Amino acid sequence: MQIRFSRLKDKLAKSSVFPLLVSGDEPYQHMLACDMFRARAKQLEFSERKILTVETGFDWSELEHEQSNMSLFGERILIDLRIPNGKPGAAGSKAIVNFVENLHDDVTLLIQAPRLDRNGINSAWVKAIDNVGGVLRVWPLNEMETRNWIQQKLRAKGLTATTDVVGYITQQVEGNLLAAMQEIEKIALVSKSKDLDLKNIHALLTNSSHYSLNELMDVVLKGDVARVIRIIAGLKKEDVAPPLLLWGLTEQVRKLVDSKPNGSAAKNDAQHDILHTLCKLHQKSTDICQQDLSSKTSDLLKQCARVDRVIKGRAFGDPWHELLQLSIAIRYSV
Repeated sequence: MQIRFSRLKDKLAKSSVFPLLVSGDEPYQHMLACDMFRARAKQLEFSERKILTVETGFDWSELEHEQSNMSLFGERILIDLRIPNGKPGAAGSKAIVNFVENLHDDVTLLIQAPRLDRNGINSAWVKAIDNVGGVLRVWPLNEMETRNWIQQKLRAKGLTATTDVVGYITQQVEGNLLAAMQEIEKIALVSKSKDLDLKNIHALLTNSSHYSLNELMDVVLKGDVARVIRIIAGLKKEDVAPPLLLWGLTEQVRKLVDSKPNGSAAKNDAQHDILHTLCKLHQKSTDICQQDLSSKTSDLLKQCARVDRVIKGRAFGDPWHELLQLSIAIRYSV
């Protein structure tokens, strides 16, 4: 079935999770749609998530393997399949069709892809998902829709804005809802007045906050997604080099990999501190926390490698969007 973004939450609430394809080049709606699906899957006790990213040389038997091999602990599994170019090829199309036609109750599938062309929409794998699950295509909003969207988000934050203010923000973000949400979050955070006019909004949006890599790492571990978005937006505005940010995130993942519950070596003190912090934040025992991390960090390292290729121009994608997705992935892994 074809699903509109505005109807996804209701569709998910009224049924068990179904195979879902989210495609499109509007990053904010794309991200929210995937978040809604993952949240609903978690409510339905799909407690294990396996991320598969399709790149050159990807072995499609991995998808079949994940479907046929149940979790060792009998957990329900969400397969998060990412196709950066939207073209799985003949082998991939066959594997996806076979997957959705033989789906069972303990496995579900989320596919993420960019905007698909006509051939993509009419392909066998998309039609298979459409027949047994849902296809959601996110579209950029036109100028009037963007204005209305910004006005609604400002009101949701308890802010009142003049028409000039809404028009100014619309012009600044150029249809990028993720950028618009970042600006609205910033306004809500620092504005002393709930009534916004063009003079004070201009001052707020041209006065960038100064963020640090250390602050980002701390916020990622604490799981504050809204602040993660704001900090990355701030680092981008301050022209922080993407490779430097990736280095910091990769080091964070490696520390998670190296964390050991009862280690004694002095060189691992930093890793032990991270593990202790995570256990305290998420109210888990050290052993359980360590087990959770061990099952997820391998996928995170693969995602770090992909972001590196995007930054170097060797893979499709926007470096800053990929860095944001990596930060959020780390947050959901802890």
